[in-house]
Amino acid sequence: MTSPFFLYCLVLSLGASALAKPNGANATKSLKIIDGTEVVPHSRPYVVAIRTTINDIEVLCSGAIISDYLVITAATCLNGASEAEVILGAHNITNGAETGREVIKANQFIIHEKFDTVKLLDNIALIQLPKKISFNANIQSVKLPDVTDIIDAYIEKEATALGWGRTSDTTQDTSDVLRYQNLTIIPVLMCELSYALNIRPTQICTTGVERKGICRGDAGAPLVLDGVLIGIGSYGSTLGCSIGFPSVFTKISSYLSWLMLSN
Repeated sequence: MTSPFFLYCLVLSLGASALAKPNGANATKSLKIIDGTEVVPHSRPYVVAIRTTINDIEVLCSGAIISDYLVITAATCLNGASEAEVILGAHNITNGAETGREVIKANQFIIHEKFDTVKLLDNIALIQLPKKISFNANIQSVKLPDVTDIIDAYIEKEATALGWGRTSDTTQDTSDVLRYQNLTIIPVLMCELSYALNIRPTQICTTGVERKGICRGDAGAPLVLDGVLIGIGSYGSTLGCSIGFPSVFTKISSYLSWLMLSN
């Protein structure tokens, strides 16, 4: 059986012109849960949908509730936006009559001060909601990593990504319902071979060998391991989401101090 490492080396041998790269401001238009499965409705009550308009383009993202007034997401979802519509407690985001859901509009954002719009480094941001969240069975916060998790690279562990993004490269439509995909975390080196050495230890990569990953609609998608939020969706390959390139997430444990200072 061909090893994943061999496959990544093969990709590298194709040359830099063929390498997948982050696409800066366009990255939010290339994120989705590929081949995902619909979650049990309201079984992931910390996941939120986020709608913004950036450069006159409507953008769909995901995020996670981390306190009674803060939502964490990707900086690409908010950079250039004046307002965000945050949908809490939803399963089917097209069904406004769902019980227990709430829609809150917010315009207070904290975007990481070192966010790189080209390489998509430090791709993390917070939405400060104008009122405290009323928690219920469908709306809850997620646990953040412990400080001791900073040194954990999570290699070969299987984590779950969640979002409402597109489900294949053959459709332009995002998913109405929340979906999940279990993804295996790979070493940073294997990821660097696919993304022209633009990966840092502050990021997490998951294998795309089985054509699993994130793409359009899933920027900010929570990556959860044993009930703990370990990452948020940053970007996938601009060459296509089902071709086998890794998915890249911002590693939450690398930003615990930033989160503390931003509260």
